[in-house]
Amino acid sequence: MTFDSHNKKILIISDIHNQVSKLNKIIRHEAADINIVLGDWFDSFYYDKDKDYEITADYLIRYLSAPNNYTLWGNHDTHYLVYNIYAICSGYEDRKWNAINNVLRSDKSYILNKFDWFAWVDDYLCTHAGLHSSFIDPTAKDNSDINLFLIKEKERANIKLITGTDHWFYMAGKARGGYYPKGGIVWLDFDHEFAPIQGLKQIVGHTPRKDSKIIKYAKTENYCIDTSLSQWLTITNRKIEIKDYKDL
Repeated sequence: MTFDSHNKKILIISDIHNQVSKLNKIIRHEAADINIVLGDWFDSFYYDKDKDYEITADYLIRYLSAPNNYTLWGNHDTHYLVYNIYAICSGYEDRKWNAINNVLRSDKSYILNKFDWFAWVDDYLCTHAGLHSSFIDPTAKDNSDINLFLIKEKERANIKLITGTDHWFYMAGKARGGYYPKGGIVWLDFDHEFAPIQGLKQIVGHTPRKDSKIIKYAKTENYCIDTSLSQWLTITNRKIEIKDYKDL
C-alpha cells in the first residue's frame, strides 16, 4: 500500500489493544481522508473480558468496511486471526480466540485479506514494529528496492502464516525472548533492536512509551508511536503533526 499526503490528511495510529471507543473518538475528531492503524487490535491488561474482545472484533469489521480505513498486522493480531504456533505471543488465550472468532465468523476471510504487513506514506515506511537492515536484501540500493524486496517477502509471509510455518516478518528477536538476532517487522523492539537505515524513514508502534509520548530515534526521522492512544500522527502535504488525546 502506498499513500500520498498531497492535499490529504492521513491519520496514523497504533496499538489499539481493545480501546476501540477511544480510537473511534480520535477518528471522528480527526475526520482524516485516510486512517491507518499499525496493528495490535487485541490483548489488554485493562479491557480483558470476553465482551471486550467481542466489541473489538465487531468494531474491526465495521472499521475495515470503510474504503478509507486500513490496518497492518501486529503481533497481537496474528495469533487470533490465524492459527500458527510461530505467531503466538504473550497474552494469547483460547477464550479470547473464541470470543473474537465467534464474532468474525463469515467475515473472517474478508478481514484477513484487509490486513497488510507494511504501507508507505509519502517516503515513510510504516510497519507495526520496524524494519531492521539485517533482513534486507544486500543488493537493495534505495527505498524502491526495499519496497520490491518487501513485496516479495510479503507473498512468502502470507503463505507461511496460513500454512503454520515461520517467517521473519512475525518472529521475535532476542530482546523480546525470541531466537532471531533481531525481531521482524511485527516484533522489532524500538529501544533495544531498532537502528536507523540510511535513506529510510520509518513510523512504527509496538514498543510502549512509558511517558505515553511519541518519540523520535536519536534525532532521526524515525518515530515510535505506541502511546496507548495518548498521541498519534497526522500527515498532510508531507508535514507531520503530533496530536494529543487530552486536546480533544
